[in-house]
Amino acid sequence: MRNIQPPDGFPEQPASPARKFDTKHYTPGNTADQTMLDYLLESGFQWDEAVILLNLREHLYENAEMRQRATEDYRMHFAKWLYEHGLVSDG
Repeated sequence: MRNIQPPDGFPEQPASPARKFDTKHYTPGNTADQTMLDYLLESGFQWDEAVILLNLREHLYENAEMRQRATEDYRMHFAKWLYEHGLVSDG
């Protein structure tokens, strides 16, 4: 099997291992967290799954890949705006 590099130069494995998160003793920090937790549980997620999703959501932008993708997304929105307003063309 060949050793294929992932696209965009991102490593296959995260630079640091995922932090252990105690899902059994999770307490929502505010009413928005509680509302989201209730929604996830009502949607069929198990307690541990819902808590992990909330933790991922809270720490999403600590990931370098996600920060880069968000930056690129802003650039694409700006390029689209320029195109829609006739300031750039595809020719």
